[in-house]
Amino acid sequence: MTTSHNDLPVRVTRLIERAVKESGKSYSEIARVAGIKRDSLRRSLIGERPVTLDEAVMILEASDFAGEETLLLLLLVGEEFALARSGTGPAQFLGEFFKRAPLEIVEQLGEDIDELRPRWAHGTAKLLARTLTQHIADLNRRGDAIGGPRYPATVGE
Repeated sequence: MTTSHNDLPVRVTRLIERAVKESGKSYSEIARVAGIKRDSLRRSLIGERPVTLDEAVMILEASDFAGEETLLLLLLVGEEFALARSGTGPAQFLGEFFKRAPLEIVEQLGEDIDELRPRWAHGTAKLLARTLTQHIADLNRRGDAIGGPRYPATVGE
């Protein structure tokens, strides 16, 4: 995604505006739950007032979206994906993955970290996706073979 960092406040504003609309809740209810004034919420949603990251998280959560996870997905993938996947098992997985992967990669590569090439990212993502697909299929097969439940699609179980 090649967007200017100056576009970020606009993207966050658009995300929280959509989240509030999709929640079906009133501005008053969301403002109360988020702990901000109703007028501040209204002005933030129309772009008259910049929203802080903390406020964005609180507004998303008051709108029944996973706050930090939704913002992370907005930054990494985009608005549509963030809102469609927020709060799901796959979104929780991706949130944890994106938090842990950089540290693991740096630790595993050690002094070879400077050998990473940006052009490898796409192929590495495809390889990881194939590996996860095979892993889940193996777990499901084993569960079926021993009469156990299928592997749950949520993080931490």
